[in-house]
This record gives sequence, structure tokens and C-alpha cells, in this order.
Amino acid sequence: MAAYSNDMDRSEHKTKIPAGWIKALAESEAQLAAGQIVFGEEVMRELRESIDRLEVKRAAKSRNRAVRRG
Repeated sequence: MAAYSNDMDRSEHKTKIPAGWIKALAESEAQLAAGQIVFGEEVMRELRESIDRLEVKRAAKSRNRAVRRG
């Protein structure tokens, strides 16, 4: 996990890391170290689901801003 944390700490973009990301990265590294295989299809599905959730959140925030202005 250190490689991920260090890279994020050095980033010029200081944003809040979403809850669970550091834990998920640690779990992934533990699986890799144990020789466990995660199929790319599963990873892609999880990434798409995460993107969908983020887009829903962003759309809701945009709608809320528009309602407050209007």
C-alpha cells in the first residue's frame, strides 16, 4: 500500500480520498501478494459501478445548485 499512499501524498492535487479506497488498495495488494488472481472483467465491472455512482452524485449536486439559483 505504501506506493499508492506515497504517490497520492506527493500529488499536486490535494483532494479527499474517498472512503474505502485505501482499504481496497490494501486488500488488492494482499491478494496479489498471496498469489490470488482477480479477473479483469471483475475489476472493470467494479470500476464501471464506481463511475456510475460518482456520476449520479455529480448530477445530484448540479441539480441542487440549479434549484438554489432558480
